[in-house]
Amino acid sequence: MKFEKYKTRRQAGRGGDRAGLPREDGRSDRHHSVARRPGVIPLVSASAPLRRWWSFCSCFGRLAVCTVGSDGPRIAGVKCVAWSSPICGPVLEGFVLFPAMVSCGRRRLMLALALLCVLVVLKLWLLAEPNPNASPVFVVTPRRGQGGRTHAASKELQTQTGMEVPPERLWHLDLKGGAPLVPFIEGMMSLAARAGATGVLLEWEDMFPFTSPLAELSAHNAYSLKDVARIMQAAKGAGLSVIHLVQSLGHMEYALKQQKWADLREGESPGEACPTNPGTARLVLEAVDQIMTAAPSPFLHIGADEVFTLGQCQRCRSKGVAPLQLYVDHVAQVARSAKARWDVKVLIWDDMLRHASSTLLHSLAGLVEPVVWAYGPDVTRMVPPYILRAYAAVFPRVWLAPAFKGATSPRSVMPNIARHAANTLAWVQEGQRMRRHAGLHVAGIIITGWSRYDHFAVLCELLPSSTPSLVLTMLTASRGFLTAATLRDTHTLLQCPPHVVLDPARDPQLWAARDCDFAGANLADLIHRYVTLRDNIKLVAREAEEVGAWFTPYNIRHNFSSPSRLREATRELPSLLSTLADLYAEVRAVLPQYHNPATVEEWIEQHLLPLNQTLSRFNRSFNALMKVKAWPRRPLGGKDPPPT
Repeated sequence: MKFEKYKTRRQAGRGGDRAGLPREDGRSDRHHSVARRPGVIPLVSASAPLRRWWSFCSCFGRLAVCTVGSDGPRIAGVKCVAWSSPICGPVLEGFVLFPAMVSCGRRRLMLALALLCVLVVLKLWLLAEPNPNASPVFVVTPRRGQGGRTHAASKELQTQTGMEVPPERLWHLDLKGGAPLVPFIEGMMSLAARAGATGVLLEWEDMFPFTSPLAELSAHNAYSLKDVARIMQAAKGAGLSVIHLVQSLGHMEYALKQQKWADLREGESPGEACPTNPGTARLVLEAVDQIMTAAPSPFLHIGADEVFTLGQCQRCRSKGVAPLQLYVDHVAQVARSAKARWDVKVLIWDDMLRHASSTLLHSLAGLVEPVVWAYGPDVTRMVPPYILRAYAAVFPRVWLAPAFKGATSPRSVMPNIARHAANTLAWVQEGQRMRRHAGLHVAGIIITGWSRYDHFAVLCELLPSSTPSLVLTMLTASRGFLTAATLRDTHTLLQCPPHVVLDPARDPQLWAARDCDFAGANLADLIHRYVTLRDNIKLVAREAEEVGAWFTPYNIRHNFSSPSRLREATRELPSLLSTLADLYAEVRAVLPQYHNPATVEEWIEQHLLPLNQTLSRFNRSFNALMKVKAWPRRPLGGKDPPPT
């Protein structure tokens, strides 16, 4: 593009040249010259600051040649890229306005200073180019089809393990619900290791093949000892250490629900065991012995979280001590016995310790290492800094625990990956901050992935479809940042095609990843279709029963409605029934690739059966109402029948 020198009306009035004089066609030379040059803004359409800029530059053309194009002003042929900057723009505009108001004799000096300042600003702007490893969380990328870039697929990751991240990074394999098939677990071990994991926390619960006297603890479809060996070998082959999790006080439903161990319950709930009953510690230590014998490990996690009914039974009340003292005594007994028998480091969840006194905390020093967990983006709301400072003063090592699934809703089917990634980043940053300011030594981070909220709860997110969440959160934990580069590495590990854009800011569940080629992508696609169908059925039901006036429970109870209105209210019913039938067949084909038959049946009963019941009820009511050809006079049946 050529750069021209323009003069204003004021300059033309001084006799400079013919700029601004009318032509034979009624247009001025200024209009004519601008019209011949596309991309140049006519002077009359420019703002007042730009007109002063134009006048200022043209008066001193020997020093600089300036033009104002559609992409902003240019100085000596260099585009003023800082013009649109919220910081640089006002500075440059000041250079435009101020010299125009001073005497002409000083303008040359002012222009030279302005050009020098512009060069300095441009230099600083270039040096401040964002680092991909330090750019804001969740850089928004354009949606597909809008000309935006995509994450390039490559075999090599673009980021490396950070220097200030926790040295140990574990992912949690919760087997008490939706236990995956062993081949899938083997693949997940390798994928987690590539994402930066150094270990795995195995929570066996009733899926471990216990033997006498604990044989009744095992589920009928528990893994075999051969399966256990394969899982351990897969972890070893991927370079992952193993920590076994055996619940020791809370969440012991898998044992206390049975009559054989019912006398160990703290109260009516089978969730918590009595800490003062000697049989509780014996049961826990026997389970630990069997697991450690089959799969030795230098670490042991004894749970001990969410003990809601602590100290309520008659045996505990007779001790005459505070409930937290009973808790600490039991945890200390189990930890000492496990350390003496297996020489392990013992971990516990920390929530029961958050209100403990310094004396109680010191009684566990050297025995256990607390795992501090909180599953929201603002971890300091659940775990204020003073708690971490108290832990730093007592425990030589502390672990941190975000989540990658099973921590947002007990019936969720797909994790909110954006929330989990932000939660992981918050813990990494909080660990770094507390290390600097409170001397907290973070031994590692455990990214939990719960399959149920407890033993009696229904399934939440399945592991195969939650793979993108595990990959992104583990990359965040191992890199220490969450940027576009992290998303590109997620794109690589999930084997996504070039057109797939992973954008948690716009797609919190990363549904776009269902087009990728990781193990579990077909299940993620199936669950996406289920969610769409579920939402459509809810919408139809609400429109018919709550918004519409012809298919309400009143109409159905009295067989009183308009056929034409009924057809309109249920016009989508055949399509929804057909879609549900197709989805049911696909679930039968896809879920067995990852889970045992019991999990397949449980998932269908929890998710597809309710949809089928809703549509069937609608269909029956529609057919009954359509059979009516004549309707009675009002009132219709008098009072409503009493509730049943």
